[in-house]
Amino acid sequence: MDSREVAAKLSAAAAASLECAAGNGVAFDHGKTEAALFQKKKRKAPKEVVIVGDHPITFNKEATRWLGVWLDSQLSLREHHATRMKQGQKAMTRLRRLMGQMGLSPVNCRKVMTACVQSVAMFGSELWWKGDQVRGTIGQAEELQLLVNQEARATTGCFRTTNLGALSMESGLGAATTQLENRQRRFGLRLLSLPEGDQARGVVGARTPIGRRLTNALAHRGPTESTVLLEEPEPLDAKLLQEEEPQAKAEAERSRPGLTMFTDGSRLDDGATGYAVV
Repeated sequence: MDSREVAAKLSAAAAASLECAAGNGVAFDHGKTEAALFQKKKRKAPKEVVIVGDHPITFNKEATRWLGVWLDSQLSLREHHATRMKQGQKAMTRLRRLMGQMGLSPVNCRKVMTACVQSVAMFGSELWWKGDQVRGTIGQAEELQLLVNQEARATTGCFRTTNLGALSMESGLGAATTQLENRQRRFGLRLLSLPEGDQARGVVGARTPIGRRLTNALAHRGPTESTVLLEEPEPLDAKLLQEEEPQAKAEAERSRPGLTMFTDGSRLDDGATGYAVV
């Protein structure tokens, strides 16, 4: 399918969406409408436009930001990594000045670095990390390691000539490669913990590059536990107590045999209610 067919299909889909929106009292913000075309080979952005109402939308020439991830035309995520590294460096510069002025303890410095610098620089790394010395990510772990070394010096106050092994041990900050592997492993575990039938759960073990990487990160090829959600909830044969706040506190402190559930009474539109089990 060439870019002309893609633009024509997107224009038709946009017309159908506008028609549906008009019938339901919904309006689209044309200023925030973007068009992105992803392809295997590196090519220039197509000249065709997508017609959305009376507005022609050109395909993005640069990477498109979606949910904090910068998506380039080849989905290599190189621009995402570069952007996140710049943001992490800026956060590192600001925090280093604050730490010198405020005199925080090393333990608190490490917590701040983990929350404000590493979370920014490594955001989305689960998608682009392929492993150490693997084509496509060579050099990216070294860039992150330089940033981790700066964090360690700011945390401990050591000189630039301090041995890196001792610096890492004293600061409590793990190596960049280790952190990248752990983040990918936790990402795979989160996907496997999703309920059965969730499409995201099928990413682990799929015959795709990221599916194979997550499988290797987990190093597990056997069966996994599954979470099954009941389509129709079964009635609970229990005694219901509904009291105002003063009496509810007294009832909560009273000991009862068996299973006790507490809820604040909040209920979602679909009827689901949050509760605590004792």
